Amino acid sequence: MCGMKFSRKTDYGIILMEALRPSFASGKFIALAEVARQEGLPVLFVAKLAEALCKKGYLEAKRGLGGGYRMVRDPKIITLKELIDAFEEPPMLRCMKSSDPKKHCSLAATCPTRKTWNGIDEKVDALFQNVTLASL
Repeated sequence: MCGMKFSRKTDYGIILMEALRPSFASGKFIALAEVARQEGLPVLFVAKLAEALCKKGYLEAKRGLGGGYRMVRDPKIITLKELIDAFEEPPMLRCMKSSDPKKHCSLAATCPTRKTWNGIDEKVDALFQNVTLASL
């Protein structure tokens, strides 16, 4: 993506969700070691991401024989924006989203570019909101 940078957590988290997408329809659990091997990702890092996605209600885990992870939310309604928000830290321009912008930037009250950045942020959010996991 030109000019846009996501964390490794976001990048790998989206790859993980894409790899687990067939589990929603099949109901079958998929071993993380297999996903990590197929995608060339570090298994321990993927396990941490899967755990976070379980806590957020996207995945379900099962231990033991036949265990692994499966998607519990329909990939047709999971948006890219949701997944980005699940992993990304607060926006670089925190003053844009803050209820107290002055806390994050001493120029917030007089910033000549704040309105423009807010508009760009809204358009980018809308773009990611319209892309579902199923459409990737």
